[in-house]
Amino acid sequence: MIVEVIGPYPPCVRCHRTYKLIQSVARDTGKEVEVKQIYAGSPEAEKYGKIVEAELFAEKMGVGLDYRELFKKRDLNGIDRKLAPFVEEAKDKGILLTPVVVVNGQVKIIGRVPSKNEILELIKEETRENRGSLPNVY
Repeated sequence: MIVEVIGPYPPCVRCHRTYKLIQSVARDTGKEVEVKQIYAGSPEAEKYGKIVEAELFAEKMGVGLDYRELFKKRDLNGIDRKLAPFVEEAKDKGILLTPVVVVNGQVKIIGRVPSKNEILELIKEETRENRGSLPNVY
């Protein structure tokens, strides 16, 4: 299984946190999971669509977000809540906001830091799909 985290270079705190969480959860499952960090703008990333940093997208839309204080506090959930309205708007324009999480070539998460449980479920789901009709051993 290959999980890619797509974000800016250098990685923002949200993309870096997503990458580290996925590495940790993957290691804890004992499953064979390769976690890759891919940079927005690279040919590897652009095959999934136009990818833009969420904060830059909000600024370009003329919305002044006061998320800098949230960054200082490392309040990633607060940042995600402030940026959430822009994720759908961006998708409507054909843009994916960072962080973008791709599992085996399929975009699964856009514009937010996933929880540990959500990452675990993605790994379990992908493992089940690849096993076909074998019983669930989780």
